[in-house]
Formats: sequence, C-alpha cells, structure tokens
Amino acid sequence: MPASTKPTPKRPVVPKAVEVALAPLITKHVEAALASRQPAPIEPGGKAPAVLRYKGMFDTERPAHAALGLRMKMAFLDFEDRTAREKSQARNQPLREFIDKAKSAGVFEGVFSQGGSIWARETRSEEIIDVLRPASILLAAGCRVESGYGSKLTIGVINEGVSVAWEGEDEEASEGELDTGDLVLGAYKAMATIRISNDLMRKGTLRSAEQIATDIGRAMGGAFDQAGLIGKGAKTPTGILHTKDITKKAIGGTSNDEKVADLKGMVADVMAANIPLTGSNPFYFMTSGTMMHLGSLRDAAGSGNGGWVFPGLQDLEHPTINGFPVRHTESLAGKNIMGFGLAQELYFGNAAPLEIELGENGNDFRRDRKTVRGVQEGDWQLRRAKAFSVRTGVTY
Repeated sequence: MPASTKPTPKRPVVPKAVEVALAPLITKHVEAALASRQPAPIEPGGKAPAVLRYKGMFDTERPAHAALGLRMKMAFLDFEDRTAREKSQARNQPLREFIDKAKSAGVFEGVFSQGGSIWARETRSEEIIDVLRPASILLAAGCRVESGYGSKLTIGVINEGVSVAWEGEDEEASEGELDTGDLVLGAYKAMATIRISNDLMRKGTLRSAEQIATDIGRAMGGAFDQAGLIGKGAKTPTGILHTKDITKKAIGGTSNDEKVADLKGMVADVMAANIPLTGSNPFYFMTSGTMMHLGSLRDAAGSGNGGWVFPGLQDLEHPTINGFPVRHTESLAGKNIMGFGLAQELYFGNAAPLEIELGENGNDFRRDRKTVRGVQEGDWQLRRAKAFSVRTGVTY
C-alpha cells in the first residue's frame, strides 16, 4: 500500500495592518542586536572590511556637519516609520540603505552609539559647537567654551584674572578684599525651525546631510552672535554692548584720520586695562558694510600702504586692521557700532546638547516637506568688561 501523505499545514496569514505596525519595532530590535555583536577578526587573505568597501562614500572635510545631518535624516526616517505611510517606504529605501552602509563602515560611531538604535524619537548632538563656529564671529574668534553643565556653572569672579603676590617665608597667601560677585553661566533657550523638503531628506548622500546641518548652523550661529553682542532682556543672555563697565565711547569723527584714531583707540582702551593681548585672541568686530567702507578708503600716494588707509582689508578672505583679524556680521546691522576685544575673555556656555525634533506643521503634508526644530540652551558671559571697547555712532 502506498504510504499516506501527511497534509502540509498552511502558514497563518498576517494581516497587512499588523505587518505595517510591527515593521518599525522589528527593524529597531534587529539593528540593536546587530550593532551589539563584536566584529570578527579579519583573517589574512580574507575579505576587506566594510570601510574599504565603501571607500570614498563617507569622506568629508566637515565631520560635525555630516554627523548632525545624519541625525536629522534618522529623525526623518523615525517619523516616517511611526506614521507608517506605505507609499513612502519605497522612496525612503535608498536613505535607509545609505545609513546601513554608514553603520557597516564604522563611521560616525557617535551617531549610532546608543545601543545601535538609530530610530530614537529625539536625537541630541554634541557637535553643535563645530557646526556653529563657521557661522558665529564670536566662536570663530576663539572665545572660551564650557559644555554640558546643565542649568548653571560658576566659572570665576567677575572682572578678576589671576593674581600674584610676593609673600614672606611661612606667611599665608593674601587675598584681595574686593569681591565683585561670581561669574555664572546660565541656560537660556534658543529655538530654531527650518522647513526642509522630503526629497532632500531622502537623499542618501553625505553632502545632503552636510547641507541640512549648514542651514541649521547659519540660523543658530547668527542668533547666538546677536545675543552675545547686543543681547538684553530676561529671556536673553546679556551681550557685550550691555555688559556693565564696558568701555563705550562715541566716534571721534568721520575723516580718515579720525577713523584711524578710533580704531587704534579701542586697542589702547584694552591695553590700558592691563590685559595682555598676546594669546588672548584679539579681534575687531563690525558690520560688513563698515568693513567694506573702511577697505575702500584711499591713502596719500607714497605712504607705503599701496594707496590704502587700511591695506589689510584688501584681503577679504582674511581681513585685518592693525594686524588684528576683522570679524563682520549682520547681527550688528542698524546698531551703528564697531568694537575691539579679546575673545579669550568671553565665555560661551553650551549648557546641553542640541535637541532635534522633526514633524509636520501647517501645510507641510500638502507640500511634501518636514519642519525641523532645534533647541539649544546656552549663555554668554564676559570675564572682564574692560577686555572689550566699543565705538558708537558709526554711520559709515
């Protein structure tokens, strides 16, 4: 008798709605499990590591921008997965594959460090200082930076540097009697929003990641400069212009000689406070319009300056006046001021890492785009007020 065939049980059919709901959770746990595995050692003659297989794909001269952009792209994928839009899955696949390759290549490890999960609802970036620096004249000038202190950090005493006194043998060190109060960095909140097309977010390239981060950096860098220079109010850091006891004078006039005298006079103000310039990152700051005006002033023939009053301003990439770098910003537009100061006497407090959230706002869904919100907490504090000198009434 022929053996009876045993019927094969049918596989249970999983409803489509359940598959869609479970897909993000399965992906998350699989990625975490893969990331937790230790890579096997490469045997001689074995296959090349992934970083060589993807050689050139992740080359960048701006790693901080690339890392921040990758975080934002991962926040985009997280939002898409949580909303479970079937039509977007195929369109998002190239970006997902690109991020998988970045993980396999072992680049930007800090981005994937939290248990291997790249699907966090809120990503936090420590690279924000490097992203802000190209867009902020105060950070670019070389101010001091304190990061990750939370809500408050006491960093010293206002208007006091290092004091040295000669003492007799077996005598206790003496202290000054003047107490001007503690210098404290706080945590003021700055919020930036930017609307980005879904097409740009879906691009699986490092250049597009850098581009997104650059836009965020420019917006926030300008906002932090404005607070650091002219900030005033209960919800804003106190800027240099409104710091108590800063040297502030009206310009001497508008002739070439008077402009030269004002620019040298600001340096003399700082030197008169007995604060050394060497190693303190001295710099001038003004609007681009003022800088271009000063750079256009002509000198008498045979002066040795090539016919220019300020020959250092002819190099627009690295402009200088009296040998000191010039930083220009439109954060000062309409304020009619220019100044000179020592960046090392200025503190920037990066209270907490940048928080990034992504969603749809208003008519974003209809226009196929997302709104990205970045929240950064920080503060500016001037260690010694006399380290900066400002001229007001600058109409040129």
